[in-house]
Formats: sequence, structure tokens, C-alpha cells
Amino acid sequence: MTRVTVIGSGTSEPHPATPASGILVETPSTGVLFDCGQGVIRALTPIRDPRDLDAVVIGHLHADHFIDLVSLRYLIPWSNYSGRRIPILLPPDGRQRMTELAAAISEREGFFDDAFELLEYEATSSVAIGDLTIQFVPGLHYVPAWGCAITDGAGRRVVVSGDTGPNQALVHVARGADLFVVEATLLTADQDDLVRGHLTVEEALDMGRRAEVGQTVLVHYRPEDLEAITAACLAQTGSVAGRSGMVIELGPAVPSRTDGQANGESPAGIPSSTARAR
Repeated sequence: MTRVTVIGSGTSEPHPATPASGILVETPSTGVLFDCGQGVIRALTPIRDPRDLDAVVIGHLHADHFIDLVSLRYLIPWSNYSGRRIPILLPPDGRQRMTELAAAISEREGFFDDAFELLEYEATSSVAIGDLTIQFVPGLHYVPAWGCAITDGAGRRVVVSGDTGPNQALVHVARGADLFVVEATLLTADQDDLVRGHLTVEEALDMGRRAEVGQTVLVHYRPEDLEAITAACLAQTGSVAGRSGMVIELGPAVPSRTDGQANGESPAGIPSSTARAR
């Protein structure tokens, strides 16, 4: 069984209903956190000890996707630490940003290196973490950004968009995935810049529909937009508004069920998933 938990589905705007970006993917032997925005570590702690993560993957270096690495660091002893360093997979130039972050919070040089193994991934690379294989997918955002396509040992696939504008390459990578976790920041495109960096709800759902995924989970939206997002999801089979604490279990094909948010059955031939709130 592979399990995906929405730790945070919010944006850069702090909100009591949800942390910012954070998606946990777990198999029986591996746990990887994708993005680590504000509030994510506190929300993760009752679910899984953050110190036991096999890795943290950061899609881009906006604060709502990586700033809670500070909180994770403060869980680990400041000095004389001899335990395992947590691998932190960063986009290009990420190591320098972490050095700058340590200085910005008035911590010593090497503060993060003492507890983290800071690694920069290449945009076209893939990596293996435990029994998960991760392929990086370039996004279309205001700064360099990447999503991830995650494959478990049984071949089940989860695609996490990260922050992106309309992105045909992402549709191609997501084709036939069991689960598509995609940002839906906007209600209308005129809320974005002229050079697009986010998706509307309809664009996000359309990408999942064109990719013929098993289930689409919308994240990275403002909680005050939840009613409109839920209504849009009800109009498209196999889509759901992701909320903090939601768990999606990927397993053998089973009859679909709903929890008041999901709607409809998975397409034929694609293993279904079930969503529930933790």
C-alpha cells in the first residue's frame, strides 16, 4: 500500500485552516515529504516523526514551499549531533539559499549542514529514495520550479505538480498516473500575472482530465475558495479538493467510494484510490 497525505494545501497566505504546501508520500518502508512550507512540520508531527523522513524534496525556493525546513532543523540537537542527516533535495542553487537562510535567522555557518544532507538535483534527473523513484518535472512559475513524478515499487504513480502555470509537459508526464496532486491557486486567469505562474481551478481539472489520471486532488488554494473548488470538483468525476489531513491510499483496483468530497469512479483499467480525512 502506498499512502499520500495532504499535510498542507494552502498558499503563501497564512491561514488557520491549513499549513502551506506539503505532501507526504509513504510506502511501508519509505517516507518522503514533498515541499515544506510554513506550518507543515507541526502538522506532520502527529502523523510521522519528521526526523525519520527518508528525504524532503523542495520544488522551488518560495517561502511557502521550503521555509519550514527551519522548524525541522530545530527538532534536531543543535550540537554534538551524531545521528543520520536527513537528505534535503533542493533545486539548483539551493545550497547557497540555505546558507543565506541560516544567516537570516542568526544561526551559525553550517547550521543546516550539521543535521541535513543538502543535495541539489538536476532538472532532468531522477533519483531513487528507498522504494520510490522520483523524476523531476519542470514547472512554469515566476522562479525556477519543479514538480515530481513518483513511482513506487509496484509501478503506481503519483504526480505532484508544484507551482506552475498551464503546462502541457506536465500533462504528458502525468498521463495515466494513479494520482495527480495539482495546484489550483486561482479562480480566474486574470488573477495571475501576464506571464502565467499558477493554474485556475478549471485549468487544473482540465490537465487531470486530459492526462486521464485515476484521481485529481487540488491543492495550493485559498481556503475561502473551498466552496467554489468543491463545486468544480463535483462536476468532474474523480476529482477532489485536497484538505489538510486528507489521506489517499493507492492499492489494487477496488470499487471507488466517496467521503463527501470525492465524486465518481476511476477510469477503467487504472487502479483506484480512496480519499479520507485523517
